[in-house]
Amino acid sequence: MSTTTTDPLAPPRPAETAPSAVLSDAPSLARVVGFVGLFLLLLGVIVWVTNQALGPRWLGPGWSYFLIPGGLALMFYHAVRDAEPDVRRMYGASAALWLVLAVGAAVVPGPVFAAAPAKVVGHNLVPYGVGFAFLGLLFAIPFARYEADPRYRSVAVAGMLAVGAVLAVVGLVAPVLGSVAPPLARAGQVFRPEFLAGPGIALAVLGLGYLCAYLGQVDTSEGPGYRVAAGLGWLGAAVFLYAFARAAVPSLLVEGPNALRTPAGDLDWWRVAARLASVAAFAGLVWAAAAARRWSPAVRSTLGAVGVAGVAVLAVASLKANLLTVPPPAFLVPAGVILMGLGLAYLGVAVGVCSDNQFVTLTRRELAAYFLSPVGYLVLAGTTLMQWISYLMFTNRLLAAGQRQVPLQEPIVAEYLFALFPVLTLLLQVPALTMRLLAEEKRTGSLEVLLTAPVNEGPVVLSKFLATWLFFMVTWLPTGLFLLAVPGTFDYRPMLSFYIAFAAQGLAFVAIGLFFSALTRDQLVAAVLTFVVMLVFLVAYFVRTFTTVTVPEFLQPVVARLSFVTMWSEALEGRLPLRDTILYASIGAFFVFLSVKVLESRKWN
Repeated sequence: MSTTTTDPLAPPRPAETAPSAVLSDAPSLARVVGFVGLFLLLLGVIVWVTNQALGPRWLGPGWSYFLIPGGLALMFYHAVRDAEPDVRRMYGASAALWLVLAVGAAVVPGPVFAAAPAKVVGHNLVPYGVGFAFLGLLFAIPFARYEADPRYRSVAVAGMLAVGAVLAVVGLVAPVLGSVAPPLARAGQVFRPEFLAGPGIALAVLGLGYLCAYLGQVDTSEGPGYRVAAGLGWLGAAVFLYAFARAAVPSLLVEGPNALRTPAGDLDWWRVAARLASVAAFAGLVWAAAAARRWSPAVRSTLGAVGVAGVAVLAVASLKANLLTVPPPAFLVPAGVILMGLGLAYLGVAVGVCSDNQFVTLTRRELAAYFLSPVGYLVLAGTTLMQWISYLMFTNRLLAAGQRQVPLQEPIVAEYLFALFPVLTLLLQVPALTMRLLAEEKRTGSLEVLLTAPVNEGPVVLSKFLATWLFFMVTWLPTGLFLLAVPGTFDYRPMLSFYIAFAAQGLAFVAIGLFFSALTRDQLVAAVLTFVVMLVFLVAYFVRTFTTVTVPEFLQPVVARLSFVTMWSEALEGRLPLRDTILYASIGAFFVFLSVKVLESRKWN
C-alpha cells in the first residue's frame, strides 16, 4: 500500500506495517470442557468424602466412581488442548499437588476413615497413593510440553526423572535387595519379597511411565537423556538375569544328571537334546559377543559373561550330582515371572530409545503415533472405562458374597475376567486399533513415500504389528492393576497364565486386523472385516459350549481350538493351554506373512 497521494487536502495515510499481527483463537470449547470437568471432579470428591465421613448420603459413594474419573478426563482434554501460559501453569501446579497427595497417602497411617486397632503406614498406598501419582504424571506431561519458560520446564522435567527413579527403586530394586539379603526384609515393608507381587508392580510400572515421560521431553541421542535410557536398559537386564538365574540355577543343581533320565534310569534323548540346545544357545551368546564389533564393550562383555556362565552351569548340572541337596523355595511363580516381565519392559524401553536400528526406529515411530493422536487416547480411555466398570461389578459381587457370608471358590479372578464386558471390549478394541495401520497409509499416499526409503515391506509390516501389539497389551494393563486395590488376599497366580495366553491371542487378533487393513484403502471396511472375524472366534465359543448346535465331526477340533473365551477359562483356572498358545501365535505369524505379501503385490501390478 502506498503512503503518498496526489490530493493535497486528503488526510495522510498510515505507514504500512507488514506482516499483520495474527491472534490465535482462544480454545473456547476446551475451556468449557475443562470447567465442566472441574465441576464434576469437585462434586465427586464432595460425594465421596461426605459418604466416608458422615455415612450414607442422598448421592451414594458409587456416584463418585463415575464423577471423579469423568471430571479428570475432561480436565485432561483441556490441559492438552489449551496452551495458554496461565492455564498450563495451573495444570502444572495441579500435577505438583497430586504428587503431594500421593506422598501423603503413602506415609499417613491408615485406614483414615475407619476405626482400626493398629493403623499401618502405607495402608493407603494402593490405590490412593498410586492413583494420585498417576494423575500427577497425567497433568505434568502437557505442562512440560507446552511450557516456554526454561526455568519452569526444567523443574518439571527434573521432577519426572526424580519421581520415576524413586518409584523404580522402591518398586523394583528394593524387593530384589530384600530377597538377596534377608536381613533387609526386616528393615521395612518395601524390602519384603511379597511387596513385589502387590504394590511393587504398580510402583515399578508407574516409575517406568515417569521415566518414559522424561525421555519424551529431552534429547536422547546424547547427554543425560541417553545416559538415563542406557541406565534403564542395564537395570532391566540385571533384574531379568537375576530372576532367570534365581529360578533356574538352583533347580538345575538340585536335579543334576537325574533330570536327563527317565524314571527307569535310562537316558531321555528328548531331554538330552533340549539340554544340548540350551548349551548351544548360551554358546551362541559367546560367539555373538566376540563377533559383533559394532556393539559397545560393556554389552559384549556382559553377553560373553552370561554365555560362559550358562554353559558352565549346564555342564556342571549335567555331569555332577548332589551339588545341592535341599530344594530351593519356589521363586519362578510369581516373583520370578514378575521380575522377568518388568526387566524386559525396562530393557525394551531402553532399546527402543537408544537403538538406531531400522526396525526399532520404525517401531518407535508407530508406537509414538498412538500417543500423539486422538485415536490412541480414545481407545485407551474407552478400554480403561470398560475395565473399570467390570472391576466395579466384580467388587460388588465380592461385597455381596461377604455380606451373605458365602465363601468364594478360587480362583476368584475368574469372576472378574470371564465376563461380558471384557469380551465386548476386545471385540471393539481390535478393529479400532488396526483399521488405520495400512489403509490410512494407502489412502493418503504416505505408504509410497515410506517405501521409497531404503526399507523393505517386511520391516514396515513387522514394525506396525509389533507397535500395535505393544499398545494393545498396554491398554489391558489396568485390568491387573485394579486388582491391587482389592482388600484381602487371593490367588493371583492365574492372572499370570491369563496374561500369557492373552498376549498370544493378541498376536493373532492384531495380525488379522493388520491383514485386512493391508487389503483396502478404507478404514471402515478394514474395521468391519476385522470385527466379523472376531465374531467368528466368539461364535466358536457358543458352538462349543451349547451342545444343541451341531457341527460336522471334522470341524469340531477347529471350533474347539478357536474359542478364545474357552482359552480364558482354562488359563484363569491356573492351567496354561500351551497348545492353544502356540496355535494363536502361529495364526499371528501367518497373517503377518500374508500382510507382507499383500504389500509386495503392488510390485506385480
